[in-house]
Amino acid sequence: MIKYYVAVIGIIIVLCVSVVIIRRYLMKANSATDLSVSMVTAGISLVCSAFPGTKEMVLSIIGSQFNMELSTGVDYVAIVCGALLIVVGIYYRQNIKDRIFVLNMLGLFAQHEISDTKNVSDLKLEDFKVKEVIVDFVDIFDIKMTEKINDIIVRKIEKQCTAFVNRSKDFKSCFTGMAPIPYTILAGTYLGSGNVRRYFEYKRAENKFYELKTGKKRKTYDALDTQYPSALDNNATDVVVALSITRKVNSGDLIQFAGMDVVRIDLPNPDDNIITTMKQLDKYAMYVLNQIEDLKQKYPYLQKVHFVASIPSCVSLELGKLFAHNNNRLPQIISYHYVHTETPKYSFGIVITDKTSSNRGKLVKG
Repeated sequence: MIKYYVAVIGIIIVLCVSVVIIRRYLMKANSATDLSVSMVTAGISLVCSAFPGTKEMVLSIIGSQFNMELSTGVDYVAIVCGALLIVVGIYYRQNIKDRIFVLNMLGLFAQHEISDTKNVSDLKLEDFKVKEVIVDFVDIFDIKMTEKINDIIVRKIEKQCTAFVNRSKDFKSCFTGMAPIPYTILAGTYLGSGNVRRYFEYKRAENKFYELKTGKKRKTYDALDTQYPSALDNNATDVVVALSITRKVNSGDLIQFAGMDVVRIDLPNPDDNIITTMKQLDKYAMYVLNQIEDLKQKYPYLQKVHFVASIPSCVSLELGKLFAHNNNRLPQIISYHYVHTETPKYSFGIVITDKTSSNRGKLVKG
């Protein structure tokens, strides 16, 4: 009899310790898992209550002294119900962990939300798992940018991107957007500590989204190439870097930078939707970073890089992440917004990297 009670007490102790360990593990998750935590906790409680407790064992020992037999059996129904709750709770939590968080930047009038039925279908996502977070500044964006408007946009990007990193850290994180390049790069600097590694690009010709592929299958694509001026100004403190991936950056559009050396980073045949894989994206982004870092070898007095680019949103964001991670090794980088109808074409830009962190996002007139 005593051995039986010792075994029961041992089981109760083990179950109590399990409750503490499992609950501590589950509570590290996002608040969205609260229901699964409750189900698992309730299940363990039911299993624990199925075994006779201290009170029952004491009464049973006292009763045996008077030849009285008290029921202290195990409640198998409670065990089964508790086990089912535990299984369902864990399954629910795993299902929640598969949720997809998508950060969508809307800065231009063409607005497309990933959560739309058609877009979810085109991307082969499960609608109930998609959680879209939108950074929308369409209503305040103005090509004649002012410091007040810029400050509002920059603060919104910082606040919502930081919140996105915190909310999505335990889930799959994705990015898409149709916003001015400087603000998308800026968003990347705030997302560098996150785990955004899925990108949805919009294909205008087919009016649909596609996801950059992550497969290991080898796919050929053109490499970026860098061209320097024939005669370098080795004393230059300011240099223009023109990056052409979706469209060619024309020399005629760079008149406002007259007198500065222009370093070109180009694809042989720039085009829309030319990036289709994560490997290609990573290679292009890293190449651009390395070229900007290497500028100091040719321009020892370099202080500022005036960055003009025709690139997709995925490149913008990845560059922002890389710039943030390498901020101390880079000169100040100012990214400019192109407006075909304006003179100059790059009427304003914003500071992306700077040794003084408070300058990030600062407006620079073209």
